[in-house]
Amino acid sequence: MISFPSGWAPGTWRITGTSLDAGWLALPAFETSAEAAAWVGENTALLQTAWAQHWTPDAEPLVREILRAGLAHRRSDDALAFQVWPAQHPVCVFVHVVMARGDGEPPGPGDGILFESEGLGPGVLVPRAERIGDADALGYDIVFAFDDDVVVIVSVEPTFADLLGIVSPSIQAFTASLQLVGPDERTRRARAPRLLEAQHADTWVDSLTAS
Repeated sequence: MISFPSGWAPGTWRITGTSLDAGWLALPAFETSAEAAAWVGENTALLQTAWAQHWTPDAEPLVREILRAGLAHRRSDDALAFQVWPAQHPVCVFVHVVMARGDGEPPGPGDGILFESEGLGPGVLVPRAERIGDADALGYDIVFAFDDDVVVIVSVEPTFADLLGIVSPSIQAFTASLQLVGPDERTRRARAPRLLEAQHADTWVDSLTAS
């Protein structure tokens, strides 16, 4: 993924989304360290209030470090970036939304599974696996390809499988809410991916969230 095509000006394409679940914290881009420090302090206080009796003195330095890490995790090409805090503990998942031009072939058969977003249309969920220390970590990218060589990617950084299973329903709902609007103010819908064998009712994400 690289920059927007020639002729795209900032703001001519926009993507919006909504999460109705608690625990979603937008990660802004700051120009100064003073702004970042103020943001960390403000959100540490907000989390302390939200956690109430679950807050402990040991939690504060961990929360501050995770918040600072969140700002560092925000990528230069992120249109949107979030930490998702699923519980009243110092642990979170990083979610990125990138809107750019495509620089290669979109995922095809065997690369991933079908993912349907109410707002964006059909996409491809591509699982990712990494090692974190001695443990296996799982994440995924959801890729939506549009006309005009536009691509939207919702990227969930690899984390522990149990944690991913907890946050995936909220991430799915957020992804379903996303809408891409072009310079002509038309809401765009993704092209159908080349995944003829995919079934809406049987997806990898569903397997994580099954009771």
